[in-house]
Amino acid sequence: MKPQVKKQVLVFMLAPSLPAVTGGDIYAVNAVLPFAEEIDYHLFCYVGGDADRRKVEQHRALYDKVFRSVHLEPRPKMPFELPKVQRALSMARQALQGLPFIDASYYSRSAVAAARRIVREKGIDAIEVNSTHLAFFRRFMPQVPGILLSHNIEADIFPFWMPAGLTGWKLRFMEWVASRSRRAAKAVEIDNAFGFSAMTFISRHDMSRVTDKVPRYLMPLHFPLGTTRFEDKPDDVFHVLWMGGFGWYPNAEAVTWFAEKIHPLLAGQLQERKIVLHFCGGNPPEALQVLHDGRNVLVHGFVDDLQSLLDKAHLLMVPLLSGGGIRVKIVEAMSAGIPVLSTSKGCEGIGATDGVDILVRDDAEGFARTLLECAQDRARLAALSAAGQDLMAREYSQQASLDAKRAAYRHAGVM
Repeated sequence: MKPQVKKQVLVFMLAPSLPAVTGGDIYAVNAVLPFAEEIDYHLFCYVGGDADRRKVEQHRALYDKVFRSVHLEPRPKMPFELPKVQRALSMARQALQGLPFIDASYYSRSAVAAARRIVREKGIDAIEVNSTHLAFFRRFMPQVPGILLSHNIEADIFPFWMPAGLTGWKLRFMEWVASRSRRAAKAVEIDNAFGFSAMTFISRHDMSRVTDKVPRYLMPLHFPLGTTRFEDKPDDVFHVLWMGGFGWYPNAEAVTWFAEKIHPLLAGQLQERKIVLHFCGGNPPEALQVLHDGRNVLVHGFVDDLQSLLDKAHLLMVPLLSGGGIRVKIVEAMSAGIPVLSTSKGCEGIGATDGVDILVRDDAEGFARTLLECAQDRARLAALSAAGQDLMAREYSQQASLDAKRAAYRHAGVM
């Protein structure tokens, strides 16, 4: 019998995603790796400079295992990086083309040309777009079935940022660009203006906002459930963990709030209650760095492998004040059996319930008080740990994610 020819799928990603470290990378990789034996994947990936290229080369064997081919596209300059005239022309062209996110755009003519060439040369059967920021590729290749993996409703997170201090015709021009960009974002994310064959979503809330009749599926994040029992964690110290890079403004804002408002309420009791705060994430802000004392506050910076910290952590704290979308680190922590103390914004969309499988406090005093109480109430945390893992098993299982992805592939003619 003649062997069945695999389908060829071109995957678009914002940055090199292997090995997966950030939340977006983890979600994108989880959607590809389980199908790598059934589908021939081709990667179209943006690189921001030499560091991204080195990452790919250092892990070339991993990329070659997952992808049949890899195209590294230089990341286009942001509008604010362009000369004034070129900036205005670029924004006007994208506005007239109906493209969203014009002030944080990955669009370029060369990128579209490269994608079209790959589709032609590799005999691509379908495209898989990770993040609505790259949805424009579907706009320029309508003949190829496409799947949009919506990480979040991006217009919630990336509204058009109007430059300050504009007047006269410059202000009117930017208002026109902004209105076109916002309208296009809604059209793509909510109305499926680019005609994707299927769309997947990370949360029910995001999925419910889509008005188009496009087949849409809930494809949750998933992590293996941890096997370390909460009762077996160290009992001579209480480890509290923060995870998240500080290049993302809401993360920097969160730890700055923690440093200025919450830490002063804790500082006098950390040593007495044997509490150690661990902050893991690249480029920590100065307000956080000055708290590092090598004893009760440890600012680790970027950590390659968090497993040892996850194994001993008693609590994950998420003091976020802004941003949007599912917090990957909460799903990762709950899956590992780590209880979570969060603000309402931090756990938005997770589906957790305060006092049942998570603790939610929105004021500095309440956040600090609850953290101190947790250090003295291991039984309460053990119950939260078990309930959190139950939530992950019900709502964030690997099987649910795989079933959703297969259904989306069927609509795109891939399976």
